[in-house]
Amino acid sequence: DENGDWDINYINGQPEMTDGFDTEVMLAIFGEPDFWQNDLTNDPAEQYISEFPALIKDANVTDKTLKDGIEALKKALQFMIDKDEAQSVVVTGEFISVYGIGWTIEISRPTGETRFNINWQKGVIAISAQAA
Repeated sequence: DENGDWDINYINGQPEMTDGFDTEVMLAIFGEPDFWQNDLTNDPAEQYISEFPALIKDANVTDKTLKDGIEALKKALQFMIDKDEAQSVVVTGEFISVYGIGWTIEISRPTGETRFNINWQKGVIAISAQAA
C-alpha cells in the first residue's frame, strides 16, 4: 500500500494472484529455503531460497548489514531479469535511524513486447522494506 506495507492473502493454501508481480516479488524476497511451497517442485529455479530473511533476523544496524541486504535482495530477484520479466532490478539502502535500515527496490519494465506486458500495466514496481 502507500505506506510500503505488504500482505499476501492465501486462498486454499495458494497465494492470491494479482495483476502485477506483487506476490511473486514478496515470495522471492521472504521465501526461505525451508519455505513449504519449495516442496511442491524439484526444479531449483522454481524454489524460493532468499537469504534476506536470515540476514535481517537479529541483525545489527551496520554498514555490513546494509550492504549484505542490498546483495541478498538483488540475488533474490535476479530471476526476474533472467526470465525477461524485468529489464533491471535496482536496490538501494539507507539508515533510517540508529535502530533500523531501509531498503528500496525498483524493478523496471523490459523493453519491447513480452508475455509479461499485462503485469506491467501499473508501470515500475517500487518496494520499500525496513528492518529494525
